[in-house]
Amino acid sequence: MTGSIKSETAWIAEWLDAVQDGSASMSQRRRSSIDKNGGLEEVIAAAKQRDVHLEELTDDNGNLLVAANRHPFRSLC
Repeated sequence: MTGSIKSETAWIAEWLDAVQDGSASMSQRRRSSIDKNGGLEEVIAAAKQRDVHLEELTDDNGNLLVAANRHPFRSLC
């Protein structure tokens, strides 16, 4: 069962690593997918280890997203 859990959450590490190493300057994931695959607490812990910043956003369809960025998000105001 441990292998199954690891494979389900592997995309979280790959997602944050891509943002951290510059493969993607910013990337978003649906909050529902994160909740199904380890939860927000795991993503927050992984992001802190990689010095990746997270922010919750809502898209035009009302879906809750989690955005990751290598740099702290700056207010547009």
